[in-house]
Amino acid sequence: MEDLFGGIIRENTSVLAAFSGGPDSVYLLYLLKEYKKHCPFDLKAAHLHHGLRETADRDMAFAKDICNRWDVPLIVERADVLAYARENKLGTEEAGRELRYDFFRRNKAPSGLIALAHHLDDQVETMLLRLIRGTGLKGMEGMKVLEGDLFRPLLAMTKEEILSALAEKNIPYVVDETNLEPTYSRNRVRLSIVPEAEAINPAFRRAMASFRTMAEEDESYLAREAEKIYEALGAEEKGIVTLASDVFRAPDALRRRAFRLAVEKVKGHVKNMGYDHIAAIDELEQAQTGKGLDLPGLRVEKTYGGIAFFVPEEEGPSEGEAALNEGRAEFMGHRFYLGEGDDFIYVKDPSAVVIRTRRPGDVIRLKVGHKKVKDVFIDAKIDRRRRDRWPIVTEAGEVVWVVGLRKAERQEEKSWQKLAWIPLNEM
Repeated sequence: MEDLFGGIIRENTSVLAAFSGGPDSVYLLYLLKEYKKHCPFDLKAAHLHHGLRETADRDMAFAKDICNRWDVPLIVERADVLAYARENKLGTEEAGRELRYDFFRRNKAPSGLIALAHHLDDQVETMLLRLIRGTGLKGMEGMKVLEGDLFRPLLAMTKEEILSALAEKNIPYVVDETNLEPTYSRNRVRLSIVPEAEAINPAFRRAMASFRTMAEEDESYLAREAEKIYEALGAEEKGIVTLASDVFRAPDALRRRAFRLAVEKVKGHVKNMGYDHIAAIDELEQAQTGKGLDLPGLRVEKTYGGIAFFVPEEEGPSEGEAALNEGRAEFMGHRFYLGEGDDFIYVKDPSAVVIRTRRPGDVIRLKVGHKKVKDVFIDAKIDRRRRDRWPIVTEAGEVVWVVGLRKAERQEEKSWQKLAWIPLNEM
C-alpha cells in the first residue's frame, strides 16, 4: 500500500474518505483503514444521502454498519439534489456533484485531504466526455492523483481489479442500480461507447491512460512556454490585462495559451471560453485601434501597441457633468478646485465652468484654428474605452482643457483664476 499512499499520507495527516457504500469507495476505505495500522493518521468517512433513489436509505444504513465494524468515524448528511438543481438551474448530475464537494469540504480538516475512489474506468469516461463536449490537451489530462485537497489513489486501477480484490477478501458492498440506466451522459459512455472501443482494442483503457500521460507531458511544456510569453509581453493593472502586439508573432499553440492566461487573470477562470472564442482574438491583429471582440463575460480590444482584456463595466447612471460648487467639483473620481496646484488652467468665469466627458464635434482652440478633441486623444494614443471617461473642462460651452493632454490657447488676463486638478483615479 506504500505505493498508493506513501509520500502523500503521513503520520497525523487528516483524511476524509468519500463513502457511498459502492464497491470503489468500500475498497478505498478498506485500504485506508489497513494503511492506518502501519502509519497512524486521522481517518474519517463521509456519506451524503442524495434523496434521489429508493435505495438511498439502504446505502446509508450500509455505510453506517461498515464504518461501525471497521471503527471509522462516519459523518452523514442529507441533501435535496432535485430542489438544488431547480434553484440553480443545473442538471441532476452537476447539482449532486456540487453538493457532494461542498459537504466534503465543510467536514474535512482545514489542511486535510478528501480521498476519492475514482479509478481508471472513471478516468477514461471523463476523458471521453470532455472530448465529446469539446476540449484541448489540458482537458485530456483528466483527473490527477493529487489535485489540491483531492486525493485519488486508485486512478491506475480498473474497476475489474477492484471487484476482484473485494471478492477475494469477501468484502461486501452495495450497488447503485442507476449506474446501469442510460439516462445520464456518463452512463451512456460507460455502457455503449467504451464497450465498442474495447471491441476494436481490448487494451483501450490502458491506451487511454498512456495518451493521458502524453497529453499531460505535452501540456505541461506548452503551458510553461506560454507563461514565459505572458510574463514577457503582459501587463496587469486594475483588472485589465494588456498583451503587447508581439504576441501575434508567437506560434499558434503558445499565442492562444497566452490569450487564455490573460482571460483567466481577468475573470479568474476560463469557463465557457471555447477554442473558437480564443482563436477569434487573432482577428484583432489587423484591426483598428478601439475595435474589439465581445466574448462570454469579457471584452478584448485592440489598443495602441497591443490588445487589452477586461470585463466591461455594467451600464449604470451616467455622471453627466459637474459644475463648481463653492469653487470645488468632483467628476469621475477627479477633484477640481480653485487655487494652487501642480496642474491647472486659468478660467475667466468659474460659474461658467462645467466638467464633462467628450461629445461629438468637440474641438479645442489652437493658436491658429481649432483641433478636434478626437484627434487630441489619437495623438496621445488614448484607447477608445478610456476616452469615454476622460474629464474635459469647458467654460461657457467651449472646451478649454482636455485634462492632462491639451489646454486651449486663450488670451488670459490677470483677473482670471487658477482651476487646479488632482487625479484621484488613474485615467
